Amino acid sequence: MNARLARIEAGLAGLMLAAVLLISCAGAVARSLGTPLIWADEAAVAAMVWSGFLGAAALFGRRGHMALTFLPERLGRRGTAALRVLADALLLTGFAGLGLVVWRWFDLPGLRAAGSAQALADASFNFLYLEPTQTLGIRKIWIWLVLPLFTLGGTLHAALLLAMDLRGETPQ
Repeated sequence: MNARLARIEAGLAGLMLAAVLLISCAGAVARSLGTPLIWADEAAVAAMVWSGFLGAAALFGRRGHMALTFLPERLGRRGTAALRVLADALLLTGFAGLGLVVWRWFDLPGLRAAGSAQALADASFNFLYLEPTQTLGIRKIWIWLVLPLFTLGGTLHAALLLAMDLRGETPQ
């Protein structure tokens, strides 16, 4: 399941990178023809943000992030296994903390209780669901939705890797 989720995340990150390339090329061509696409830069940045978060989540699932190997190389097999458990437990703790921040920021119970995004903003000054982008003409929530996806994916990866560590399995 961990590898499958990482493949999906990596595939989506690749699609977002392709979108960055296409949007940037379209913007450059339009600019050279004297009719710039004012939304192209903002769309490319949004696609790059999505690509970055999805790619980072995929790398967590593959243990693909940069790591210092000086200590694990000197600890032996049991020490390395214990260090891996500690690292994955800390990663899971970090994602749990991020999850709390995202949950509080998105405030789904508050949104439901308020009945509308405008009522939530009026009551709590949380304009998350209302704030528009500068040039795309969409609400920023569509860009920020990558954060709960990243948090859920990262939490799932960390939990699965920690479970594998505790069972003594090596990730594929």
